[in-house]
Amino acid sequence: MYSSPTALEALTPFPNGKQKKEAQVALRNAARTFGPSSPTTSFVLEMTFKADGRAIAEAIAESVKPRQGGSGSDVKELENSIVQGVEAKGGQATKGTIFRFDCTEEGVSVSVDGNAQGTVKSAGIGSALVDVFMDDKAVSPQLVDSCLDTWCGKDLFVAV
Repeated sequence: MYSSPTALEALTPFPNGKQKKEAQVALRNAARTFGPSSPTTSFVLEMTFKADGRAIAEAIAESVKPRQGGSGSDVKELENSIVQGVEAKGGQATKGTIFRFDCTEEGVSVSVDGNAQGTVKSAGIGSALVDVFMDDKAVSPQLVDSCLDTWCGKDLFVAV
């Protein structure tokens, strides 16, 4: 996860290893609230095994769908962007394939191995994708734990 200093600073009041649930909620809320000081939250996923592109896209879409209040066509567009990116490399996401999702107030931009696949422009879908990775039903609790272990209780210094 890559986010703004504002999102990371949301964790400074929480001692490392303490108040984990509260810290997770603070990070999630800060990462999914977009504005001038926090315009983008990005997730970069690197495949550690070979998988079918359609299966990956469907899994991500199924995770976004219940978290997104918009139309189902927005989620389908996200799914199609992922599929197109993997099809461009033969239909399989092999070990080392990198997916990047840039979540903003306006939507989600998708790239596969550095090749932009497009942007799904829909209010709410960016926050929904953040929730897939950061809410209490996150698809990777290990990611949440890693973020909390790295940033909780730290005085983050940002040079201006």
